[in-house]
Amino acid sequence: MTVEEARSRRVRWILALVVLSILAVRLVTLGTYPLMDTTEARYGEIARVMLVTGNYITPQEIPGVPFWAKPPLYVWLSAISIRLLGVNEFGLRLPSFLCSLGILALCFVWTRTLFEDDRRKRGADEAAARIAPWLATALLSTSVLFFVSAGAVMTDPSLDLSITAMWLAFHQAVVRGDALPERRRRAWGYAFFIAAGFGMLAKGPVILMYVGGPIALWAIWQRKIAETWKAMPWIPGMAIGLAICVPWYVLAEIRTPGYLRYFLIGEHIMRFLKPGWKGDLYGHPHIEPLGSIWLELAGSLGVATLLSVAAAIAALRARPGRAGEARIDGARAFLLLCALFPVAFFTLAANIIWTYVLHSLGPIAILVGAWSARAMGRAAIWRASVWATIGAAWLVLVVAIFAWVPHHVLRHTAVALVARWNAQARTEPGPLRYWGRKAPASLRFYSRGAVVAQPSLTLALRGADDAHAVYLVTNPGEKGLVEQAARSAPGRPAVHLLGQNVDMALWEIGG
Repeated sequence: MTVEEARSRRVRWILALVVLSILAVRLVTLGTYPLMDTTEARYGEIARVMLVTGNYITPQEIPGVPFWAKPPLYVWLSAISIRLLGVNEFGLRLPSFLCSLGILALCFVWTRTLFEDDRRKRGADEAAARIAPWLATALLSTSVLFFVSAGAVMTDPSLDLSITAMWLAFHQAVVRGDALPERRRRAWGYAFFIAAGFGMLAKGPVILMYVGGPIALWAIWQRKIAETWKAMPWIPGMAIGLAICVPWYVLAEIRTPGYLRYFLIGEHIMRFLKPGWKGDLYGHPHIEPLGSIWLELAGSLGVATLLSVAAAIAALRARPGRAGEARIDGARAFLLLCALFPVAFFTLAANIIWTYVLHSLGPIAILVGAWSARAMGRAAIWRASVWATIGAAWLVLVVAIFAWVPHHVLRHTAVALVARWNAQARTEPGPLRYWGRKAPASLRFYSRGAVVAQPSLTLALRGADDAHAVYLVTNPGEKGLVEQAARSAPGRPAVHLLGQNVDMALWEIGG
């Protein structure tokens, strides 16, 4: 073994240790902190209700009230998980972790194929070819948004897995040209449509934008529109994809008429084209300055933002044709489009959230990892930059998940208030009520659906007297209103604050 081979092996082992350790940290912390309002607790409660009601067609936030905002793939995965592991945070978050493992595996394979084709076409740096897949995986696994999504109860990880699978399948079936035998290319072509079917069940037609945009632009850029059409099994493939997703959409509309109009038109067109769209049933518009999606991307990459920018600048300044330099060939052109199209698409949108850039992180990690793997062999400054980036990102995430996240989450979840209610109710039994039209999701989840929302404060206090307690959850700043209502109630029940956080306060009325 040469000195160069020994160094390459040592680098791969260190990178593998980084990946395995950050994944281990994510896995062991899945159940160490509660579900936070609103997203995590909402999808956790939907999965719990699905398990309790046995209704696997219509997701429901509250039994009997359909949840039309998203298709059910993630809810199905979560419901199965908690059926096997119990209704707890670990069981609810495990599907996201498993989806993220799949994304990392796909990106590892994608990176490796870049260097396989380089070797076939013009020869490749063997050390870089071995290092690059691990480097890309390390960069992706230590990016902020990917780490968060790998342990969060939400729909995006399953969508990201579907999108990444479609991108890789297209890369293998079309972009690589004649690198694969015809049978394997056709298999990848069918895998593309299978992933599309599951993507439609993960988050709906938005997957067509994320995947169709880069494919169309690549075919035009590379002048391969005809080759793209011929290489993919479009007709039988679409039939397979539709067979996977259409039955659920049909059943969903039959069970709850009006779903398709709301979901397909409202959620996918009106919320983006109509400023201040009032039809959203499940939240409020996230109005941000135009172009802020690029800031969201930087925040999602975290420490790797600096390395990504430096690698992009160095790649642009490199002279084409120079031995060992990366070029914008067909494969890298497709990766570049996959990385930038989602961000560019939302540049002129004001209603955005940071998870919209999740799907760009994989292609960015592959491009930066492939470039940096070569650069590490040429310059000490690049080696230092890569190790500093990965080390700093790893440290920030580990410190945050152990030291900051648990305290932050407790400020935005009802778990402690529900525990206080349970403890108090053992000696002073009484109903748990929420003053408002719909109780926060974490309050519903941790009370296992026992909380009752009551818009009228007078009715919320009904039954409270010196002998009977009522437990009321309100916004923290409503103490005066609660005390005033108690003074006006029959028997003038006493009011005691049992606990509060940033979002909620728990009151014992009477008893």
